[in-house]
Amino acid sequence: MTRLESLCYAIQKQEGWAPGTRAWRNNNPGNLRSSPLTKQTQDGYAFFGTFLDGWSALWLDLWIKCAGRSKTGLTHNSTLADFAAIYAPQRDGNDPGSYARNIAATLGVPTTTPLSYFLHDLQ
Repeated sequence: MTRLESLCYAIQKQEGWAPGTRAWRNNNPGNLRSSPLTKQTQDGYAFFGTFLDGWSALWLDLWIKCAGRSKTGLTHNSTLADFAAIYAPQRDGNDPGSYARNIAATLGVPTTTPLSYFLHDLQ
């Protein structure tokens, strides 16, 4: 498993993926608000036809952010803590610090880990 896939799994876990949850119903393991891979939404979040479509959208979203190619201002030098502030913002009722700590704990890395770390083992 690549580091980026591990990050996907950590986010899926943090987002509470389980039967009956919004993420589950929408086939959206990252609870993405939108994605270039779908135009459908449900409950304010992207809706995907299959889990694989939702997983692919999460992977793509994270790759774009980790590579510093998103419009969010994140760069490859941004940290997991920086990422959490964008991905799970306080204005949406999230606790970005807790979000970053939980993801970091799942991955066994510090919240200061640069996003480029998650692209290191991709060819």
